[in-house]
Parts: sequence; C-alpha cells; structure tokens
Amino acid sequence: MSAAPEPASFNPVAWLSDLAQIGGGYALMSGRKLAFLVDDCDGEVLTSVMSQIIGRPERQEAIKTAIERRQMGEAA
Repeated sequence: MSAAPEPASFNPVAWLSDLAQIGGGYALMSGRKLAFLVDDCDGEVLTSVMSQIIGRPERQEAIKTAIERRQMGEAA
C-alpha cells in the first residue's frame, strides 16, 4: 500500500523560515543529509516545528530541494 500524496499545504520555504524565526539553523551536508542547528531554540516550540517533518520523508525531500534551489540562487 503506498502512502497518500502530500497535501499542497506544506511549504518547505515557510518551514525553513519558521525554524529560523525560533533561532534554528540548517545546512545541507554531503550526501544531501539535512543538519539542523537548534541549540538556541525553546524546546516546546522546536518540538512543534520539527513534528511537521519527523516521519515525513516527502517533506524532508521538499526541504532539501528548497535549500538546493536557494544555494543555486533560484527562487524556491
């Protein structure tokens, strides 16, 4: 049984902005691995933000693509 298609409501650019607003950071490492910098984030707020992508590989992939586009100077 395949997973349901991703609803159009998830916006990876907005998600990255939300992470930055709470004091987090991010990087796309070699091998397209996501790295999150969260030392300065409030735990409760961080949980709310991260819960949107945990166990959601399609959302994680969308975030990776958004970061790559940003790095190449493209509009995401």
